[in-house]
Amino acid sequence: MSEPTEKKGDVTFLVTRKIPLVPVPAEKLEDAIRQLMAIEPVIGARMGKRNRLHVSYDASCVSIGDIEALLNDSGIARESGFAWYLKSAWYGFLDENAKSNARSTGGACCNRLPSGANSDAGKIR
Repeated sequence: MSEPTEKKGDVTFLVTRKIPLVPVPAEKLEDAIRQLMAIEPVIGARMGKRNRLHVSYDASCVSIGDIEALLNDSGIARESGFAWYLKSAWYGFLDENAKSNARSTGGACCNRLPSGANSDAGKIR
């Protein structure tokens, strides 16, 4: 297997996900890692211990669903247990929040006085 592949860059919404895979031929896996690295927001991809694919990416641009779709297209299956199903859904939720936060234009909603509030509110007399 080749060395871990990583790109340089400062990413605010950088996440690393560990994806459990079923055993797969090394050539097929290396091809999938090359495809992952061709996606601009993917910072790194490598095989870890216990047949886990470690993928680091900018969650404001890419989600776990995109990564899983690429793995499906490459013919690489993930473990099918309930634990991975739950974790995958959680990763999807976190990625969607990162995407929403990255596109948010406003600040906190509580930084203004309520309409009709007295301008003396909160002042010590």
